[in-house]
Amino acid sequence: MTSVLLVDANAGWLGSLALLIAAEGHLVRTAHNGVDALRVIRESSPDVVVTDCKLPVMDGVDLIRALRADPSFASIPVILTADTRRRPRLPHVRFLKKPFPATVLLRELERLSRRRGRRREALRLVTARLAHIRRGAYG
Repeated sequence: MTSVLLVDANAGWLGSLALLIAAEGHLVRTAHNGVDALRVIRESSPDVVVTDCKLPVMDGVDLIRALRADPSFASIPVILTADTRRRPRLPHVRFLKKPFPATVLLRELERLSRRRGRRREALRLVTARLAHIRRGAYG
């Protein structure tokens, strides 16, 4: 199960998207602005963040910059949504123009979930190997 943070000022859009993603088996949290999103991220460290570009208090671009500036959260994948074709210049961010088909977002969440799972497995293997080496050297 992938944990997803959805960030959007439009409560109707946010609620509909949250229900759809939860119905696919993902754990969903929501926030209405970038400041609230940062608080939720610090509390729960989601697997993926889906944020709109236009948000009150702190917009989506500033939210992404804040995430990338914090080593604890810099590797969290981000999907940026906007109702414009102009894509902000942000490296390693997937962009979806609103409105987009729900299947596109669900497919992207699945892809990111698989990638994150492979990273976790690689980390587990490296950690196990290091523990084995330490036992051999010190055991």
